[in-house]
Amino acid sequence: MQRMKNAFRRALAPILVAAQSMVVAAQVAAQDAQLDVNINTNGGGSAWYQQWWVWVLVGLFVLIVIVAITSRGKAAPRS
Repeated sequence: MQRMKNAFRRALAPILVAAQSMVVAAQVAAQDAQLDVNINTNGGGSAWYQQWWVWVLVGLFVLIVIVAITSRGKAAPRS
């Protein structure tokens, strides 16, 4: 009897996961939504990553990180 309970407990998790995935799949299949993607924007300006100064700041940050990593451990030993 104990073996049967243990077997049931081991099988319960995969069964629940399978049932949940079937429910989610049914919900996704039931949705008949159309995705409207409009890439033609009216004005709107440019995004932050298209600004030149953003890339200057990113470059400076990367440079500082590289210098910090490569200069690690090269300090003069203390007497």
